[in-house]
Amino acid sequence: MKLDTAALPPLAKGFRYSGVHGGLKPRGRRDLALIVADRPAVCAAVFTQNRAAAAPVVVAREHIADGQAQAVLINSGNANAGTGDKGLRFAHWSCRELGSRLSVDPAMVLPCSTGVIGVQLDRTPFARAISLAVDGLSRKGFGAAARAIMTSDEFPKWAHRVVETGEGSATVAAMAKGAGMIHPNMATMLAVVTTDARLGGKAARSVLAAAVAHSFNRISVDADTSTNDTVILMASGAAAGKPINGPAAEGYGPVAAAVTEVLDELARMIVRDGEGATKMVDVRVEGLADDSVAEQVARAVATSNLVKAAFAGADPNWGRIVAAIGNSGVDCALGSLAIDIDDVVLVRSGDLVSEQARRTARKAMRADSFTLRIGLGRGSGTATVVTSDLTEAWVRFNSKYTS
Repeated sequence: MKLDTAALPPLAKGFRYSGVHGGLKPRGRRDLALIVADRPAVCAAVFTQNRAAAAPVVVAREHIADGQAQAVLINSGNANAGTGDKGLRFAHWSCRELGSRLSVDPAMVLPCSTGVIGVQLDRTPFARAISLAVDGLSRKGFGAAARAIMTSDEFPKWAHRVVETGEGSATVAAMAKGAGMIHPNMATMLAVVTTDARLGGKAARSVLAAAVAHSFNRISVDADTSTNDTVILMASGAAAGKPINGPAAEGYGPVAAAVTEVLDELARMIVRDGEGATKMVDVRVEGLADDSVAEQVARAVATSNLVKAAFAGADPNWGRIVAAIGNSGVDCALGSLAIDIDDVVLVRSGDLVSEQARRTARKAMRADSFTLRIGLGRGSGTATVVTSDLTEAWVRFNSKYTS
């Protein structure tokens, strides 16, 4: 499900980028990306909650503790996960290697990796790749960096917004990768957001946490949370205007909305690019006590293999939806259950409306995107989780994944 991403977005001031082939992946594919701030930037990050976190996640967590960073180093083709103490030493070494070439403190480098789990990295080609990437840094290198972080992705993913902050404008530009192991719970999913907004540390953390909660944490392709999930926000502060130190500050609202919109756009690209996926489905649940329980039900439906297989076959099998709702752990009175497929009314008061409705819903489900709306009539809580269908192509791909 390829998208046209040929036009590069406007870029935030104060950053340079590069993406090179350093020999980590075969056939000349780009495999190492750098995002470098002209000076130390305010930084916030959210990481995987997988207990088998990869070595670069461990190191990046350490390095971001002070809320600042100057460089993000990302390699693709190898996750440096399941690699023990040797992998941890490699992640630390890579920060020292890049730090020495940029003349910055290694603790100002945030390492990220994505690719095959359980394989050690080789320092020789990695050092060469770092050298090439440093030499290639430029403001025009954004697209190359976005391509260098791809693994099983079919297309590079980026998005942007330009917003008014009260005394000028600020730019938010972000790149992401991901197509498989997508069930973030902050799946080899990586994203880097760069902005020139004058965000303080507390504001950056607040903005990113809220944006991730309503974007990457509301998608699922295969219900597997990766060992490497990382989302990083870097703010150079190069835009005009007053400092944005918290929600009450002028400019906070527009910047927070822009980051959320950009991450939502990227999250939807990831679902569209899901391994073997042919459809993107918004599973919207309405009518529960609060948003958290509505999200619990939406997640249960969106991650059900039986429901996702029905999406693939354009089968309006509402019994599978009922079963998934029941498996959510939420007490739902199904006597008032309503189910719509886009604007097709399929179920009302817990019963199929008509055979004609089933046939019309089947036609709606043949589209490459649609909304499954579930109403439970027990309150005002709502939530949406975006998912893909489950196809034979996903099984074939993941039965022989090597890079």
